[in-house]
Amino acid sequence: MTDITVVGAGGEYMESVVVVSWHKKPGDSVTAGELVVTVETAKAATEIEAPTSGILTEIRAQIGEEVAIGTVLGTIRDGTAESAPAAKANTPVATAPTAPAAPSALPVASPVAASGPARITASPLARRIAARRGIDLSAIAPSSPSGRIKLRDVDAFTHAHPAPAAAPVRAAAPTSTASGVNLTRRGSGTGTPFVFLHGFGADGFSWQPLVATLGADHAAVLVDLPGHGRSPADAGAGSFEDLAAVVAQALAEAGIEECHLVGHSLGGGVAIALAETGRVNVRSLTLIAPAGLGPEIDGDFLDGFCRATQAESLKPWLMRLFSDTSIVSLGYVQATLKARGDDLRQAQAVLAGRLFPNGTQAGEMRAALRRVAVPQKIIWGEGDRIIPMRHALGAGPEAAIHLLPNVGHMPHVEAPATVARLILQNARCAG
Repeated sequence: MTDITVVGAGGEYMESVVVVSWHKKPGDSVTAGELVVTVETAKAATEIEAPTSGILTEIRAQIGEEVAIGTVLGTIRDGTAESAPAAKANTPVATAPTAPAAPSALPVASPVAASGPARITASPLARRIAARRGIDLSAIAPSSPSGRIKLRDVDAFTHAHPAPAAAPVRAAAPTSTASGVNLTRRGSGTGTPFVFLHGFGADGFSWQPLVATLGADHAAVLVDLPGHGRSPADAGAGSFEDLAAVVAQALAEAGIEECHLVGHSLGGGVAIALAETGRVNVRSLTLIAPAGLGPEIDGDFLDGFCRATQAESLKPWLMRLFSDTSIVSLGYVQATLKARGDDLRQAQAVLAGRLFPNGTQAGEMRAALRRVAVPQKIIWGEGDRIIPMRHALGAGPEAAIHLLPNVGHMPHVEAPATVARLILQNARCAG
């Protein structure tokens, strides 16, 4: 027997996927490399091919079911269709499930047309949170033009239809603050949250490998910086301090008064500026290949990344980010292209011109970092080709420096277990 598994999707780093459709049924012959099942993540649908030729003997994950990365979706055995036993009577075929009934306190969806129920498209996180709150997804109107239900839609529904006092629903803060900055909450921990600020051209999802390693016991807030992700494209920012002011306002609107702050690259420079303002009580500060500690930066990468509009032109620049370039699969490149679009790409080009004119870091954050009196760690990949590792030496005497061999500009992706351990060590130093 050979298992059909999902080990990654669209180049993304996700904890789970949702099964969208099966293209074969139990008893069918399959050929190695033939499409057998499609799954979706928060960003894209991914087609999974048969790992070997044989007979699809069992489907373990049904359409609409959310499964963890690494889960066995089905099994294939050697043989031909003529010799295959009949499929088990109780093996479900690929039909869309009927949505669960909504609780009496919540609106019930309109009756479905006689032709059968339509498949509800929702991100894995939205499905998980809706199930936790007892909300029927069919009662939620998606805000996305694609018709995909996202966490922000679940949050909006929760606020608009609170549960009765006898059975209160604890609603999470909205994913989009009044200022427009997108915040994504992860984990069920109730302690001081970890706030993550991503690097240039990325978004909150870039932290997925690290957040998955930290585990659900730690509360995390993933910030989409202005000009990135689902935050407003027109940032209007010209400095790390400008971006920090916007983030501080967003955190205040979300009721986040203190945090353990983690910043990568561009987000590292913003994290230093945010910690210095005192507008948020930063308990610990962890910087991953941060900007702002020296003038050099790979200007060719910034220009090439901002110009690229096709997978072929974007892939070589993304490969500069990693020591292990096999990470940059076609799916990874396509997901990056899809996530930013022309509006964000143009906004990021403007932002790069302001913060890194002529391939030079205009922001100087070394003095500011020395004024931040909290536990500090700086993590850098020895193979970083975007910002020189030697910039860590300008951090000052209070920062513990950790240099990771065989790692590039993205330690939180290439070495998430090590980075997670260092972040938690730093947080414990804060008491």
